[in-house]
Amino acid sequence: MYPQDYQPRVSLLRPLLIALAALGVLVLSAPWPPSPVMSRWAGAPVIVASAPDAAATTAAPAPPAIVGMAVPLVLGLDRYNQASQLVDAAANQLVSYYRRTLPSGGTLVYFVITLDPRVQIEVINADGATPGSDASGDTIWADRQPHLATVAEMAGAPYALRDGQAPLAAMAFGFHGAQRTSDEGSVVINGTVRRVNAGRAAVCITREYTASIGLLDAAQLQGCAQANGAGPVILWRGKIAHPDVAAATDTLLPFNPLGEDFALIDWRRMIYAGTYPKTAVGVGTHEDGTTFLVFATSYGTTGVELAGQLKAMGCSNALGGDDDTSTQAVWRGAQVQPGTVRKVPDALAVYIRP
Repeated sequence: MYPQDYQPRVSLLRPLLIALAALGVLVLSAPWPPSPVMSRWAGAPVIVASAPDAAATTAAPAPPAIVGMAVPLVLGLDRYNQASQLVDAAANQLVSYYRRTLPSGGTLVYFVITLDPRVQIEVINADGATPGSDASGDTIWADRQPHLATVAEMAGAPYALRDGQAPLAAMAFGFHGAQRTSDEGSVVINGTVRRVNAGRAAVCITREYTASIGLLDAAQLQGCAQANGAGPVILWRGKIAHPDVAAATDTLLPFNPLGEDFALIDWRRMIYAGTYPKTAVGVGTHEDGTTFLVFATSYGTTGVELAGQLKAMGCSNALGGDDDTSTQAVWRGAQVQPGTVRKVPDALAVYIRP
């Protein structure tokens, strides 16, 4: 479903993929997950997918050519990483930092985090403040004072220390607006539900070292050790959200496939379709069954291409996060991409337990 004058770009990786196919390289995928959990919010049925939720690609046809989609097939995380630049790693590569130049000319900076007892992911925020809601449901800090900081400031502050350790990495994720001082989405910190917004998708990390993405109500959030809401979903069960698609196909979904509650949905669509900086979190499963997360920041590329890259890594679901000058990530305290960034309400931080 494309305009008649639609002209797809030819990926720079396509000759390589064709050559690999000629050599009989097989694309592997994890098995389809158990039945999804059903929940209801505001009278509307929603689906929450749990990880391991990998796309079934054994006999799936190759998707159509899409502008900005560089790698249309699931390559798997190891093969994908081999073509990226490994910048640094920690804890026997349970957490790794990669960079990649995309065929569009954009840049992808991403952290791969294997969920493991040696790794702690936690929502941190400005000044260690407590997010909440006022009587109307709008977002506030519990003390009703503004608390915003850059991710580098958050990660470098004393309140961000855990067992005397600063975060290894952190990435901005949740949204806030001019009248909303804390994260608009759901927030769970160390098992305590701080804010519930069942109309926005969230990434949920459990105490059992699994993760899920979906629309989670208050009861479901009780099962999260950490959760952070953002949205919309950009990759759902291996299908990529595309702003020019009106109905689901074998490989594509319309933009905002879960019908998330965004007052400024047209703005979100414009950002996704454009080459603004973006953040996203992807969920995938290693061959041994363990869950991994990808914290991704992209620069100079569309949301479709970003979702395609996460799919190529083996992520089955991915949630878009904050964007433009809010896009920022740090590794060992240093910003991974130069540029001026704005102050934000919170970040997803990664710690290595001593």
